[in-house]
Amino acid sequence: MPSAGQNRRVPVFGALDAVSGEVTALLTAKKCGADFLDFLKFLSGKHYAEQERVYLFLDNCSIHHTRAVREFLQSQRPRVRVIWNAAYAPNLNLIERFWGHLKRSAIHNYYFQTVENLEDAILGAIHSINRQLDHPFRLNLKTVQPLLAAA
Repeated sequence: MPSAGQNRRVPVFGALDAVSGEVTALLTAKKCGADFLDFLKFLSGKHYAEQERVYLFLDNCSIHHTRAVREFLQSQRPRVRVIWNAAYAPNLNLIERFWGHLKRSAIHNYYFQTVENLEDAILGAIHSINRQLDHPFRLNLKTVQPLLAAA
């Protein structure tokens, strides 16, 4: 049985639109505050430029708290609001369910000869899910309203 010999990882930053269910992702070489900041700028400029209000639900990962990220998020107020998820509560973060589904359906128990093959599988699975008209990662707006009201 072929073995990769090492556990190469592919860091993925992702955002899940709680209303449409669309996932936007960025694959990076490393998981750091600078790359996360690039992802936030990409989201702010391209995907949500016309939105009057954007809510970001973030966990307490250290890269979410770098000075550059905090300054950028502050510069985006009041249009962009950050809601910090409770510590050690991934079940409250809808994208964590998406990551679990992605791992089970696209990469779990698969052998990828190259990192590029792994990246292709990840992006292909995200693209496939985004093409579905109805999938389990779409929220009913009534479910989200109490969270937004508390922000």
